Amino acid sequence: MREPMETTGDESRPNGGAERAPPTSPLEWVLAGIGALLIAAMIAYMVQYALSEHGSVPGEMEVTVVETRAGGLGHTVRFQIRNRTAATAATLLVRGELRAGDRVVEAAEAQFDYLPPYSERYGGLIFQHDPAGLQLRIFPTGYSEP
Repeated sequence: MREPMETTGDESRPNGGAERAPPTSPLEWVLAGIGALLIAAMIAYMVQYALSEHGSVPGEMEVTVVETRAGGLGHTVRFQIRNRTAATAATLLVRGELRAGDRVVEAAEAQFDYLPPYSERYGGLIFQHDPAGLQLRIFPTGYSEP
């Protein structure tokens, strides 16, 4: 003879007693979609950045004179240098020359330890001669790759 089965009281449910999770709300679907789009956009940006700018060299540097001041040590020419590439320049050497025609009257140098991609730094060159009456030329002369 067969013994009667024990009942747990869940036989009245249509799926055999298993609990169903509540359905996902439309707001959850929208937020999940936004999250997926943000992640996809970040991955696409990183791939594009790695492929297109990995091999550049810091050859596009722009030097701008900010101010010139006379002081106890001479005449200080303050300048800004901008790196317009995706490459980093380390141990960047900048040279300034005071010229009278083709003749270099005086030269000074400044060194920057680090010039990151798409950044700017400020520096100064100290001259004994007054730059006002001479032609001032400031330019980068060398760097190393970090």
